[in-house]
Amino acid sequence: MTEDKVFISRNYKARFSAAGKAKIDCEDALEKNGFKNIGLPRATYTSTLPNFFWTLFGTILGLLRLKRHSILVVQYPTKKYYDFIVQIAKLKHCKVITIIHDLRSHRKQKMHVDKEMASLNKNDVVIAHNSFMTAWLQDHGLTSKAVNLNIFDYLCELKASSTPTPPRDKFRLVFAGVLEKRKNGFLYSLDALNAKSFTCNLYGIGFNDSELPQDSIVTYQGVFPADEIVDRVEGEFGIVWDGTSLDECKGSFGEYLKINNPHKTSMYLRAGLPIIIWDQAAIATFVQDKNVGIAVASLAQVDEALQSVSDDDYREMKRNAESVSQQLGEGAFLTAAVEEAMSQLASD
Repeated sequence: MTEDKVFISRNYKARFSAAGKAKIDCEDALEKNGFKNIGLPRATYTSTLPNFFWTLFGTILGLLRLKRHSILVVQYPTKKYYDFIVQIAKLKHCKVITIIHDLRSHRKQKMHVDKEMASLNKNDVVIAHNSFMTAWLQDHGLTSKAVNLNIFDYLCELKASSTPTPPRDKFRLVFAGVLEKRKNGFLYSLDALNAKSFTCNLYGIGFNDSELPQDSIVTYQGVFPADEIVDRVEGEFGIVWDGTSLDECKGSFGEYLKINNPHKTSMYLRAGLPIIIWDQAAIATFVQDKNVGIAVASLAQVDEALQSVSDDDYREMKRNAESVSQQLGEGAFLTAAVEEAMSQLASD
């Protein structure tokens, strides 16, 4: 008997943020691989009440439609409903694969780690961001099988790009995300580096230009929906950094970078931009293995690092980034992870 391969869609409020985009892309990639949505059609209501009721009724409908012995993919965290969904699926003797987007016990410490591991251990297989996250999960009590995603896909249409050419004067770095000083205060300190080889373009919400000197190397370029920004960013490198310090990614956000896959990495690479990343970030391994960027211990090293990048070096990183971009746009990384998870299920 062929097992049904299914997921339950929901309402996604965040049009501009990475959170909604990543989960929508996972659904689209699952559909490409033969999975069907058994809930209500996906919606994007921004108001609180429509969001609540669409997700609630979609979840109930999906669980009513869920057939015994199906393979159900769940995205985690799913506010309020995750344990309920998995519990009903198990009562129906379904196999459950969970795609982890965020760990509530780690970054924001909104849940005790033992409780989170208890939830994740109800799965047959979890898809973790990378091998560092898998190791962290197992060190903290995960007993379910685990596979690695390696990087989040980024599904969107791209305009035709021209042949990559290195900049003639200064590299334009790009940072996209939350621009508030409390979250990414390092952006407001970039001028202190007295950089000779780069300027920086910012995209996102929460920017305060009054915090910058008048002749700043930093320029605010606006905010765009997640599906559009890949064609809007202007620059040669994307920055993956977090926190208030130029010297390292400190605090809880820095610790989280050591195990997670920041979605902005996928966005930059989908746009064909090589990466500048903290060398202790988990995804720095991917960046270096694919030769799609530069890993540095401190942003103070960026100026010297860029001065040593030759035209040929940049062209190679750019070509490699565009190769990865094509994979991201096809959903190749989730496809590979789901195939591995299905193989794990078949071996039981």
